[in-house]
Amino acid sequence: MNIPKNSITFLVAGIIALTIASVARAAEKEGATSHANKAVQFSQQGAFDQAIQEFTLAIEASPKDVRLYRDRGGVYLTTRRFAEAVTDFSKAIELAPTDYAGYSLRGAAQSELLQLDLAMTDLNKALELKANDPQTLERRGLVFYRQKNYKAALDDYNNALGQNATSTLGLSRRADAYVALNQFDKALPDLEAMIKLKPDDGAAQDRLNYVRQRIAAANAPRPSAVAAAPVSTPTPAPEPMDPRMKIGIGAGALLVLIIIIIMIVRKKSRGY
Repeated sequence: MNIPKNSITFLVAGIIALTIASVARAAEKEGATSHANKAVQFSQQGAFDQAIQEFTLAIEASPKDVRLYRDRGGVYLTTRRFAEAVTDFSKAIELAPTDYAGYSLRGAAQSELLQLDLAMTDLNKALELKANDPQTLERRGLVFYRQKNYKAALDDYNNALGQNATSTLGLSRRADAYVALNQFDKALPDLEAMIKLKPDDGAAQDRLNYVRQRIAAANAPRPSAVAAAPVSTPTPAPEPMDPRMKIGIGAGALLVLIIIIIMIVRKKSRGY
């Protein structure tokens, strides 16, 4: 079978083009992986600005890799750059709309921005895609807590801790919900467990001390009866004076007056 030379030429050109594209994609992927690995190392060292730069270079090399947006968004979330985190997680959702992680992470960022209704919608969606995910439950529990729906928050925290009893974040947040409900005796074991897991956490120790003080105050013995106020004894009214005594006193006073008058008269008669 004779194949036209032009067809052979086009075929060879197509193969070469596919090979070049494949090599280019492989190079891009290799470059993205290299930058992503450096970004992870910087994140572990706490060098978050450098980590963001490396993740950005990785995204430029592989702009459709959903993991890179989630990872860079995670660094934004850690550094409290919540608006940037929402943008990255939204891109991750666009690239992988059936992956629960993007919704869960975006819900966490929206919660920190106090966009509680949006956060609840995302976290519910994440739980539809992956039911009872512990991290998502903790995040939704925090949204319920911020909405002052403490009982619903406790339900999510209990579910999450039932799967991961050593989650310090879950223990901390459940203790907060118990304190909000004035259930200090239930907050106590959560905080004690948290201190065992993180003995250098000064803030947790302060919260534990506060809860212990509240429990001690509630259990302090109360006086059995209120002491009666002292009753003042009224001063008795003086007894009425005997009439004979009144007459005697009056006569004595009159006698003294007469004597004084006589003495004055005598002095005048004598001229001095």
